[in-house]
Formats: sequence, C-alpha cells, structure tokens
Amino acid sequence: MPNLLLNKLIAQVVLWVLFIVRGVLNTFNRVLSFDYRHNKKYIFLSLTIAYAVMIFYLSSRSDIQIPTHLFKIPLVYAIKDLLENAGIYFVTDLVQYAYAHLDKVAHMFLYFGLGAFLHMTFRHSDNPIMTKYAAPFAFVVGILYGISDEIHQTYVPGRTGNIEDLFANGIGLFLAQIIFLALVLWGLQERKKRKHRD
Repeated sequence: MPNLLLNKLIAQVVLWVLFIVRGVLNTFNRVLSFDYRHNKKYIFLSLTIAYAVMIFYLSSRSDIQIPTHLFKIPLVYAIKDLLENAGIYFVTDLVQYAYAHLDKVAHMFLYFGLGAFLHMTFRHSDNPIMTKYAAPFAFVVGILYGISDEIHQTYVPGRTGNIEDLFANGIGLFLAQIIFLALVLWGLQERKKRKHRD
C-alpha cells in the first residue's frame, strides 16, 4: 500500500512537471511567432505602462538615494578643468547647477524616458489624430501623470510634491518631444533626398 501511494505521488509530480514544460514551450512558441511588426502599439503601450509603474514605485520610496559619488571621479575634474581652460564656462556652470539640484535632474531624465515611451505609444496608435499629434498628446499626458505623481508624493513619508519637480518633469517631456520631432523632420528630408536621387 505505501508503494502504491508513492507511485501515485511520483506520477502526479511527473504530470505537473510535464504540464509546466508544455506551458513553457507554448509560451516560447508564442513569443517566437508573435508578429512584433504589426503589434507595435501593444508593445509600446506595455512598455509605457511598465515605465509609469516604475516611476510610481520610485515615488513611493522615501529612502531613495541619488549617487553623488559619480561626480567625485578624477576624470570628471579633468573634464571640468579642460572645459574651463577652453573658456566654456556655461557647461561647468550648468553641471554645478545640476549637482546642486540632483533631484531635479533625476526628475528630468525620468520624464524624458516617459515622454519618449508616450510619444512612441501615440505614434503607433490606431487613431489617426493621436498618430499625427503624438508630441502634444505625449506632453499633455506626461504632464497630467507628473501632476498625479507630485500629489502622490505628498502622501509618502519623507517626500514632498512641489512645482519645481513638476517643472523638471515638463522639461524632460518637452526635450523628448523636440528630439522626436527633429528625428521625424530629418527622416522626411532623407526621404525627399532619396526620391530626388531616384
């Protein structure tokens, strides 16, 4: 009788292992056969949501630290001296301002990324208006998310929501849209050049 129970248990374990293996193989098959080219809207929407969740998670942390030790590397001082010797003081002034306001720089970079993902999401939308005006849509949605994020931070111990952070968020979003618009214009010019060559 104990051998029968042991055999039954082994059979159940083997069946579960085979079931899991089949599920993993089916998942790999779906990933390999997925038509990424025609499903960009879902990919970018998923990436945008994941990125927004990451920002929300970072905003929920009261013990977040920005690595300031990176600015104390000797190479950074050498670059600073090189720029000042060349008379390019505005760069060193900008870096000093950024160092004094690292949290604002972090907001700017985070929302630059969000702006890029939002732009790509709207650019690959089925709605022609959203596709045509991806940059304004991305900027407005990003600002609304930034406002909600600042409100959310007021409820996190050790964090505050303020207008300066929202302004930094807006700069990051705006820069992302400018870069995308520049890339679109450059792409259009390249197409015109190719047509003239042909």
